[in-house]
Amino acid sequence: MCGILGVWKLDGSAVDVAALGRATTAIRHRGPDDEGYLLVDTRSGRAELGGGKDTIPQLRLPDLSQFASDKFDLAFGFRRLSILDLSPAGHQPMASADKREWIIFNGEIYNYLELRDELINQGHRFRTGSDTEVILAAYRQWGEACVEHFNGMFALAIWDAVEKSLFIARDRFGEKPLYYAYVPGKAFAFASEMKALWAGGFAERRIYEPVAAAYKYFKQVETGEQTFFENIYRLPQAHTMKISADGALRRHRYWDIDPRIQEEGKSDEWYKDQFRELLTDSVRLRLRADVPVGSSLSGGLDSSTIVSIISRLLPEGAVQKTFSARFDDPFYDEGRWMDMVTTVNRVERNDVWPTADDFFNELKKLMWHQEEPFNSTSIYAQFAVMRLALKGDVTVLLDGQGADEMLGGYHSYFGERGDDLVRSLDFQSYIRWRRECIEMHGGAPNSVKRVLVQSVPKPVKNTVRRFHLRAKGLPDVKRSDPVYSPEFKNISSFRRALWWNTTREGLVELLRYADRNGMAHSREVRLPFLDHRLVEFVFRLPERLLMRGAWTKWILREAFRGIVPDQIVDRVDKLGYMPPQQRWLGELVWEDIMLDQLYGSDASEAKAEMSLV
Repeated sequence: MCGILGVWKLDGSAVDVAALGRATTAIRHRGPDDEGYLLVDTRSGRAELGGGKDTIPQLRLPDLSQFASDKFDLAFGFRRLSILDLSPAGHQPMASADKREWIIFNGEIYNYLELRDELINQGHRFRTGSDTEVILAAYRQWGEACVEHFNGMFALAIWDAVEKSLFIARDRFGEKPLYYAYVPGKAFAFASEMKALWAGGFAERRIYEPVAAAYKYFKQVETGEQTFFENIYRLPQAHTMKISADGALRRHRYWDIDPRIQEEGKSDEWYKDQFRELLTDSVRLRLRADVPVGSSLSGGLDSSTIVSIISRLLPEGAVQKTFSARFDDPFYDEGRWMDMVTTVNRVERNDVWPTADDFFNELKKLMWHQEEPFNSTSIYAQFAVMRLALKGDVTVLLDGQGADEMLGGYHSYFGERGDDLVRSLDFQSYIRWRRECIEMHGGAPNSVKRVLVQSVPKPVKNTVRRFHLRAKGLPDVKRSDPVYSPEFKNISSFRRALWWNTTREGLVELLRYADRNGMAHSREVRLPFLDHRLVEFVFRLPERLLMRGAWTKWILREAFRGIVPDQIVDRVDKLGYMPPQQRWLGELVWEDIMLDQLYGSDASEAKAEMSLV
């Protein structure tokens, strides 16, 4: 839901309101239902609200252009996709009752009703039915720690007119994006998408070559805070940032997982019951909306589980709409698996059939929305599914992302699992496990070789790497590898990999794809597996409940056996929305396609005069 934008001229110069309007319009696709602006003179305290072409008429706000000759050094811009409280009362920017705090907010706080009741008991009063007003009250009640109370996905900014500070925050996993540009002593600007910064002239669209090189040689995206563009950064997931009037930036990680903590002592049945209850409650919360809610069905275990849970939570007689991508290549088409789910649940099925011609015809548009490279054509399949949901008049889709990262669902986790068995010197168990992997999945990692390579001192590895690069005439490009705390030394490689992919890098890449593909068509994607209560529970589980033998995601399979069709519970292959990419590309090289798009993209929206510096 929604697109947000803000700029604070720390040197006291005036915000260009015309540029503010252009920037907000650049992300109209994120929120076509309403438009709003806040203009603040931080010195005098004067604050004005403005509107634009899409502003709800009942609000009777003056057009933004009327303030062109006035001087404001701080401004918010907002585009609304109405999900909760569809009335004009949900308009943003929204103020607290005493006008001390002003907020713009992108996302959903799923437990807002429970928080609302808690805050009412603390003496707060509410004028709207929106989760936005709940955030304002929570900030007044708990200050910056308010984010620890939220179960949801969000990127938000709150201006405190008394303290003269700007507080911004992002959800625990980074489901909702937030980019910023900062020139110390001059200006700070942020937005849901970089194209808003470019369109308003708040940052320049100039490729940051080290990141582009890391993508070219290692296919790495979303590594750390630096984007593919110079001087534009992403606020990391699970972080808050406070900007004060003197221009000082203070950042804080407010949530994390400690992978060293494991719980034992309960039966497998107890753990399965708890897992089932937590995931079901997560789905229940994510069905809260004042608009139609459906689901994205790929045919795999994760999305099939979500569809099956929804079917059991729907009121009697209600039917959920599912949206799926199909392919004309039988090897990649998941239709028969989808059939197994839809025939036993209350579902209205909707399919789309993307083709290679479709992909290349829309590649420029896809890249414009994604802004940075991506790693497969599956992104386009998801793009097509979201457009299908738009045609089907379903605003919100639940999907299964996040399960593979935290439950050990990727076959790449077999490498870490095998490494742990080798290091334990239990070669009998390792040989038995490896044989099972080959029987079930057609192959297994050679962890003996992997562990030997890993034991080579890092300086030696770096020397060999540089020699190898020089021999091939390649530049000395730095690869972004996982970084673990020394405190994690005694935990398994498997557990460390789960932690890294869930809380640091790996998952964030898929979340960017989902957000941009959904918002490209003004659709919202919700991810029940990323309820922090569920994730915290999973990370306390004994490893045998995640990977048992060569079975991945064991607890998910067993917790929903009898609810999800057995054929899907017992699937060992993994495709998802994967088109026949090699046939689509022919002789073309994927990284070359992406870099051509990156360097050749139409940047006309970024050619406005740079006003940030």
